[in-house]
Amino acid sequence: MTKVSILIPTYKRPDLLVEAVKSCLEQTYLPYELVIGDDSPDEVTAQVVEELKKESPVTIRYIHNKPSLKQARNINMLFNEAQGDKVMILHDDDLLMPESLETLVNVFERDPSVSVAFGKQYIITDTGEIDPESSITFNQDFYRIEKFEGTALTPFESALCQQFPNNGYLIKAEIIKKMQWNIDAGDACDYEFGYRLGLAGYKMYFVNKFLGKYRLSAESISHSRTSDCAYQAYHILSNSKPNSPFSEEVRAKRLYERAPIAITEAVNLGKRGKAVEILFSEWYRKRILSLQGIKRVLYILFYFEPKKLFSGQPNRQSIKKKKEVEYSL
Repeated sequence: MTKVSILIPTYKRPDLLVEAVKSCLEQTYLPYELVIGDDSPDEVTAQVVEELKKESPVTIRYIHNKPSLKQARNINMLFNEAQGDKVMILHDDDLLMPESLETLVNVFERDPSVSVAFGKQYIITDTGEIDPESSITFNQDFYRIEKFEGTALTPFESALCQQFPNNGYLIKAEIIKKMQWNIDAGDACDYEFGYRLGLAGYKMYFVNKFLGKYRLSAESISHSRTSDCAYQAYHILSNSKPNSPFSEEVRAKRLYERAPIAITEAVNLGKRGKAVEILFSEWYRKRILSLQGIKRVLYILFYFEPKKLFSGQPNRQSIKKKKEVEYSL
């Protein structure tokens, strides 16, 4: 029998964590264990998890990181702690559909050569309501439609176009023990992980069925001035080497989409030279004379980080994990 470890990284969101955990415990195929890695500075989440343990039909292991490990190190810690033979990452503000694990486990049982399996995701609001229109657009944009069901895309194509999601997938444990998240990939560490999986040729299987709920809120779609999500993704894509007409098409599409945000993030990070490179690259230069293009030129020339002008102190704004939808803005 397949043993599934669901890994949940969390930070100061106990109420949403309760919802995430309950969605795991309501599965038609119960997980072997839940492992929670908590970066919160307080004890509120610890208390909430203790209450969840009392009613849980499966083992819940709670690890309080002191000091906090931050996103990539927290995930890698959870990878190392997992005791199941299959592993799923679930963000603390997202949810699983009741048949998620059963559906994905069946994929592996039918075809043991599969390394990773995943499905479609509903977009939900802060309050958990499904947004049907956004859900359709979201899955279309990431090639999670009937045309690309199963193994229609190669592993590299699936990773490059982000059909492979940043959470809610089921993956063989031996893979994550060997290929962990790269802490140098910044806020794009989840995308970079998927990209390396695809580059390594691990067989990916897409189930054309809604298996998860993906929460988008004002917080998750805002852009922190310290984020490097689009900049890192742009760098990965610009260095990628497409090996098929489809991957060439997807690479061009994603670079065109990411270039504007990558320019802004590069300036925010103090990398004006990199911002200028992207500005004059084939992925943006035709837009320079547009209104947004002129604004970006002025931003490159005149933006100064507030901390340097006023406080002299580091910017302590926290960074929430970035949603896949940001990459397509």
